[in-house]
Amino acid sequence: MKYIEERSSVINPLEDYHSLLKSKKKLRVKLGVDPTAPEVTLGWYAVIRALRKFQEYGHEVILILGEFTAKVGDPSGKSETRNVLDDDSIGVNSEGVLPIIKSILHKDNLEVVSNKDWLSKLTINDMMHLASSTTLAQMLEREDFSNRYENKNPISLLEFFYPLFQGYDSVAVKSDIEIGGNDQLWNLMLGREIQKFYNIDPQIAITFPLLIGTDGKKKMSQSYDNYISITDNSEKIFGKIMSIPDETMWDYFLMLTDLEIKEIENYKNEVKADKENPFNLKKQLGNLIITELFDNQTAEKAYESFENITINKNFPDEIENIAINSNIELHLPKFLLDNNIIKSNSEGRRLISSGAFKINDEKYEDLDINSDALINKTLQIGKRNFVRIIKK
Repeated sequence: MKYIEERSSVINPLEDYHSLLKSKKKLRVKLGVDPTAPEVTLGWYAVIRALRKFQEYGHEVILILGEFTAKVGDPSGKSETRNVLDDDSIGVNSEGVLPIIKSILHKDNLEVVSNKDWLSKLTINDMMHLASSTTLAQMLEREDFSNRYENKNPISLLEFFYPLFQGYDSVAVKSDIEIGGNDQLWNLMLGREIQKFYNIDPQIAITFPLLIGTDGKKKMSQSYDNYISITDNSEKIFGKIMSIPDETMWDYFLMLTDLEIKEIENYKNEVKADKENPFNLKKQLGNLIITELFDNQTAEKAYESFENITINKNFPDEIENIAINSNIELHLPKFLLDNNIIKSNSEGRRLISSGAFKINDEKYEDLDINSDALINKTLQIGKRNFVRIIKK
């Protein structure tokens, strides 16, 4: 594929990446984030912290909130047509993720924009001009599109506009560099071609590995329910990090810490030679991540909590109390959701049906219960969520 032949694909923290960081020219570095979900995962954080590195070297960062492209949905890696999000859902998601992302980045050399500010204003003539930048044959060179076409799975014309819109974002902000996950390489390289079409110097594409989720199989995603949210409490984040498969932790070290690659490779070789215990390395990984997200003291407490609950099989020292009325019927998924213990009804049903819901350390697998059966009891939801029920 012609776009890929001239790629500059860099993985943190390789030599080329550092040479760009140290560039004497002040670079405009772009990251586009589609608000298709309401939380910021460690997978997102891995790329955002790389963006922050550019800021620390004096470069200008442009965070594009994809409030227009989110309506289309990124078809990258998809085997079927994406559903179109409505404006209300996009607005709610934006309000959720934007303050979190801005809290990670530095304020001084940060430009936050929404691509609806320019994409929504394109006239039909503008759209025709943009569409003429790319051929259908070029679109079908893209692997996911070509696979769907060969398998006779539908591809809407709207989906072809997603990479065109993303490329036009690079025109609008005149980016020198665009960063993203390695599933975005085709989109980023097409952005180069579209910039050239509009007589703008083409950007450098920097891609990073996709962080694998807690299941050890699929990329971390809220839709797969295998994610770690950076807004979770430190104990929950630490516990989830400790639960990832051993082979998965190497990318976590690479993407979420500042350890040198040689040091990570040495750890990997020591594990293979049975000279190092993966448990100890995951403990170190959790400590590094929690320290960066919070502080060192919080990281130490998070491990103590993990050790107390998971290793010593004790209840936590501090458990939240929830007051309820007596003798009322409760639908447990809704009850847990209403009290911010879980993220969705479906998560509650899944936890309960899988035996991950306990009352005084006894599994309970029905979805409904009388409140009297909960009062003065300790509930465990999953491995690390505990609440105590008291009478209102």
